[in-house]
Amino acid sequence: MNDALPICVRVLTATDLHQSRLLYGGLTEAVRKHSPDVVAVVGDALEAFSRSGKRRLSAEECAQILADLPIEHVLFTRGNHEDTNWSTFAYAWPHERRRLIGLYGTAYTVGPLRIVGFPCATGSEETWCEHLSASGDTMMLYAAQHRKPLPLDTHTWLPGLMRQCGPSARTLWLMRECPMGLPIANPRVYNPNWTAAVERYSPIVTVSGHDHETPLESGLWHALLGGTRCINVGQAETVLHYAVLDFEFEDSSPRLPSETIVKAFPWGSEVVI
Repeated sequence: MNDALPICVRVLTATDLHQSRLLYGGLTEAVRKHSPDVVAVVGDALEAFSRSGKRRLSAEECAQILADLPIEHVLFTRGNHEDTNWSTFAYAWPHERRRLIGLYGTAYTVGPLRIVGFPCATGSEETWCEHLSASGDTMMLYAAQHRKPLPLDTHTWLPGLMRQCGPSARTLWLMRECPMGLPIANPRVYNPNWTAAVERYSPIVTVSGHDHETPLESGLWHALLGGTRCINVGQAETVLHYAVLDFEFEDSSPRLPSETIVKAFPWGSEVVI
C-alpha cells in the first residue's frame, strides 16, 4: 500500500497585461493571495504601441515587477505585442539573480509537472528568438546560438518534443491563440494549427489569451475540444482576469496528474478535470 502524500503544483496564468499598472498590481496581489509555484504570462506582457500616462508602466518597470514576484518560477510565452520592445525588457531583467524563461516549442519541468509553450502566430518572432539560448527555454543577453523562428506547422517540431518528454508533456500547454472552433474566443483569433495539435495529442488542459472580450461578454471561460479542456479567461482594463490551476500527482517523477482543478478569477468558478 502506498501511503505517500500526493504532490501538488499550483500554476497561476495571466495574459494580456499590456504594461497596465493596474493589471500588474493585480498580478502581484494574486500571487500573494494564492501562493503559486509557477506564474506563466501567456503573451502580451508588454504593449507594442507607444502610450504614455500614469496607467502604463515602462518595459523596465514590468521586468522589475515580474522578477520580484516572491516565487521560484516565472515563465513567458510570446504574444503579438512582444516585438522589438522585448529587447528593452530582456536587458532590464536581473539575470544575475533570476533566469528569464521563455517557452518556445519547449517544455519546462517543475517537479512532476511539465509545461509546454507554443510560438505565437501573429507578429515578428525575431527579437524574441534573439534572446533565446540554444537550450530553447532560457533567455540570455548574449546567447552563443540564437533560436530560429519556429514554423506554425507543429508537425515539424512538436512530435520530437513529445517523444523526448513522454506522456507528461500532455499536461499543460500554453498557446497564445485559442484552438479553432470553441466558444471562448472569436473565430478571427482561432489557430487551426493548434487545433490539429490538440486533436493529435489530447493534452489535459490548454491556456490561451489574445481575445480579451469574448469570455467577458459570454461568461464562458472554458470549453472542451475532444478530451482537452481549453481555457481562456480573457482580460479586462479594470480588474485582473487570471486562472489558478492545481495539479495533483501521485509522486515526484514527471507524469500526468491524477487530478486537475482550474479556477477562473474574478468569477471564482472552477472546473475539475
